[in-house]
Amino acid sequence: MSNAAVKERPVGQIYKEHDPQLPEELRALLIRVMSKHLENVTNPHYDRLLIKLWERCMTLAPDPERKRLLAKLMMQEVEHGVITAQILKGLGVDKVETPIEQYLFDLPIDTWCDLCYMHALGDRVGMYIGENWGDVPYEPLRSVAPRLHRDEVFHATLGYQNLTALCQTPEGLAEAQRLIHKWWPAALDMFGASDSKFSEKYVKWGIRQSGNEELRHQYISETRPMLEKLGLVVPDDEANRRYL
Repeated sequence: MSNAAVKERPVGQIYKEHDPQLPEELRALLIRVMSKHLENVTNPHYDRLLIKLWERCMTLAPDPERKRLLAKLMMQEVEHGVITAQILKGLGVDKVETPIEQYLFDLPIDTWCDLCYMHALGDRVGMYIGENWGDVPYEPLRSVAPRLHRDEVFHATLGYQNLTALCQTPEGLAEAQRLIHKWWPAALDMFGASDSKFSEKYVKWGIRQSGNEELRHQYISETRPMLEKLGLVVPDDEANRRYL
C-alpha cells in the first residue's frame, strides 16, 4: 500500500446521511463495499444463508448452552443485515441481489467441527474488516462500527472456544486436523485479491486502514499461533487458495 494513498485521505469532515456534500467517489465506494457485504436482509442470498446456518446451529450444537449461544449469534447476524440494509437505503440503494462472493459460505457444514471452523475462522475475518470501519468519514457506518466489531469478536471467540473444546479429545483433534485444509484457505481468500484496484481508494477514504494483503498477513500472524496452540498443523498459506 503506497503512503500516497494515506496522505491523500481527506480529514476532518464527517458526512451524515443524505449530505449533499458527500463526495461521489466516497459514495460509490460505500455502495460497493456495503453491496458486497454479505449481511443484508434485502438480499435473498443472505436470507437463504441465514436459514442454512440456523438449521445447522440448532442441529449440530452438542448441548443446550451451546445452542443458546449460537441462537444469540444468529440474532446478531440478522441485526447486522438490517443495519447494512439501512445504510444502503440512506445511500439510495433499496435492494441488493448480489450473490455472496466469499465461497467459504458455500462450503458444506456437515459436522460440529465444520461449524466451529466457520465461526472461528470465517467470523474472525469480520473482526479485521469491521475494525477498520471506525475511521470511515460517513456517520451512519462510523457510528455502528464499534458494535459490529464487538459482535464479530463474540462470534469468532465462541467459534474458537468451541474448537478448543473439540480438540481436547484425540478424535476431535483428528477431525479438526482433517478439516483445517478445507477452512483455512477459504478464510484467507475472504480478504480478496492482493492486487485489488480498490484497496488504495478504500485507504484514502478511511474505509480500510490497510489493503487486502496487509489485512490477510495480519490475520495469518495472529490466527496461525492460536490454531497451533490447539495441536493443529496449519497448512501452507498459499495451498488451495483461489486469490493470491
